[in-house]
Amino acid sequence: MAIDEEIFNTLHDDLDVCRDYIRQIALGMIKGSVSKYPVFIATRGENDIDMGLPVVSRSDFDITWNFNASHLEEFVSKGLVNKDKVADFIKTYRDPEKFMCVFVAEEGAMSFVFMPYDKHRELLN
Repeated sequence: MAIDEEIFNTLHDDLDVCRDYIRQIALGMIKGSVSKYPVFIATRGENDIDMGLPVVSRSDFDITWNFNASHLEEFVSKGLVNKDKVADFIKTYRDPEKFMCVFVAEEGAMSFVFMPYDKHRELLN
């Protein structure tokens, strides 16, 4: 499912503020053998999501989105990615040195997207 332009633009703008920090977390997860497949969960509602660990709070950075650090294995254990779809997920997963995997947890727009760590306005579903 593609995300709409408003969601993309606000995500991109917020990531301009914290993308380097998120990249450090992703690389730390990989180098620390937590997971080869970091996933950042983006939420902007008032309710906390029971996945991952909070790493960026919108109130701390004056942005729209909160970001939690998670990984593919947690998505599988919580049943959000079916075990029989893991190979497909891994096949579509982008180079984590260049792209962050973001799970947009927005009612009506839940989707995995890949956003580049550089500042180009490019989105890969």
